[in-house]
Amino acid sequence: TALVINDYFGGRILKTRTGEAWHFYNEIDGRRLDFTASQFAAPITYDDIPSSREEAFADTNAAEYAALTEAFLRVG
Repeated sequence: TALVINDYFGGRILKTRTGEAWHFYNEIDGRRLDFTASQFAAPITYDDIPSSREEAFADTNAAEYAALTEAFLRVG
């Protein structure tokens, strides 16, 4: 999701550790935006570590990225 948001709105991709994995989210115009925070049972402690598209893409795959992009375009 962070990749798709970055595609259409720019900004930065940030990350934070959630358990054993990285969680990616966005910063746009100085505001932290996490459109998938609701998937976690507990509130997230954000570390706001700068990341990159390459690093975020390594956490997904081409098919999932394409499906998220299509879903975004249908809603938008």
